Amino acid sequence: MRFESRHVPRIILLTGMLALSAFPANAVTVVSVAPGIPGGPAINSAQSLAVTWTSTVAFSNVTISAYVSSQSAAHTAATAYLTTRAGAGATTASLVAFANVTLPTGNYAPEVQLFSGLSLPPGTYYLILATADTSGDESWSNGDLPTPAVTAPGVTFNGTDIGNPVNSAYPPASSFGAGYEPPGLAFDVTSAPLVIPHVVDGGGWQTTFGITNTTESIATATLQFYQQTDNAGDTQTWPLPLVEAVSTTNMQLAPGATVFLHTQGTASALTQGFGELIAGAGVQGYAIFTWHVGGSYQDGTALAAAPGGNILVPFDNSSGIVTGIAVVNASGSAETLSANLLLASGQVVSGSLPSISSLGHTSFTLPSLFPQSAGQEGTLELSSSSASGTFSVVGLRFHASGAFTSLPVYTVSAAAF
Repeated sequence: MRFESRHVPRIILLTGMLALSAFPANAVTVVSVAPGIPGGPAINSAQSLAVTWTSTVAFSNVTISAYVSSQSAAHTAATAYLTTRAGAGATTASLVAFANVTLPTGNYAPEVQLFSGLSLPPGTYYLILATADTSGDESWSNGDLPTPAVTAPGVTFNGTDIGNPVNSAYPPASSFGAGYEPPGLAFDVTSAPLVIPHVVDGGGWQTTFGITNTTESIATATLQFYQQTDNAGDTQTWPLPLVEAVSTTNMQLAPGATVFLHTQGTASALTQGFGELIAGAGVQGYAIFTWHVGGSYQDGTALAAAPGGNILVPFDNSSGIVTGIAVVNASGSAETLSANLLLASGQVVSGSLPSISSLGHTSFTLPSLFPQSAGQEGTLELSSSSASGTFSVVGLRFHASGAFTSLPVYTVSAAAF
C-alpha cells in the first residue's frame, strides 16, 4: 500500500516480520527439550526444579518458554528464575531474571512464555521453577529427551535436577545436585533476529545497511531479506543484490568494527521488503534509505530492533507535513491492533487498524485512516490484541518540499493512554 499524498514521495513502507507464538518463528534454537508424556515432577514449597545449559557464545533477544502447569485452578502461582548459579553460593548477583507465573491447568496445557527480550553473554544458565504452597499440584512436564538435546553450536545441555530444600529468601540458592534427577523437563530457549523494518531499492531509492560490533570479541552476523510480492503484503525470500557483491551469511566483524553494505539503487522500478539481523548480543544494525530525485538526496534511518506488544509513535500532520506509518504483524496469528491517538489538544481518538494477517503488513498516511489527525500533532499508540502478539512499526515525516525523516518509535511495557 502506498502513502497516497502529494507530500509523500513514491514509497511503500514495509517492516520486518518475526512470528511469535509460544516462542518466535524464524528464531535460532539455543537449547530445546521436546514435550513428552503428560504430567511430570510435582513442585511444592520444599522443592524447585531446574534445567541448565552452558554457552560459549552470546545470544540476543532471547525468549524462554516451558511446559509448566497445575492440576488445580486453586494452585497456579509459581515463580521462574534464570540464574548463573544454583546451589550453595548463589546470591542475588546470580539472578538474570525472574517472573511470577500463573500456570495453566490440565495435562495438555500450552507452553508458557517465561522470559523474552533477554541478552545472554557466554556462561552457564539455570532455569528454575519454584512454588510457595505445599499442594504438589504444580509441575513441570516430562520431555522426550533427545540424546543430546537440540542445541545451537557452542551450547551444551547439562541436564535437569531438583533442589531440596529451597531457600525462601532466594529460591535459586538451593541445594542442587543431590537426589532425584527427573527426565528431561520440556522447555525451549530461542534467540530471535532483530528486524530491519524497511528496505527499498529502485525507483529513486537506495538502502544502506550499517552493522556494528560493539563487543570486545570477534562477532558473527547474518543479514537476510524478504521481498513484498503483492498488494496483500505477502513476501518471499529476497536475494537482494548489493553493490559490494558479498555474502551476507556469517559475516565476521572484528571488535568495534562497522560494515556498510549498499543496495544497487539503479533499477527503474521500486522493490521493497524488510530485513532480519541474526547476530549475538552486542551487534547492532540499522538501515538508511535514500531518496534521490532532481539532483537532491534525502535520507531516513530505521534501526534494527525487536518487535513489541505496545508501541508509541509521535506524529506531525501540521501544515505542509504528513506522517506515514507502516505496521507488520510479527505474531503467529492474525492481529487487530488497537490504535489511540493523543492529540496535542489533549483529546484522545480511539479506533483500530484493519486486521493484519500473521506476518502481514499495512502502510498508510495517518490522516487517511484517522481523519481526526489531519492538521494535528500528537502521539499514536498501537497495542496488540493478544498477550503474546508483537509487531514492528516504522514512521516517516514527509514535508511538502519532498524532504523526509524517520520518526522514533518507543516500545513500552503497557498501554500508556
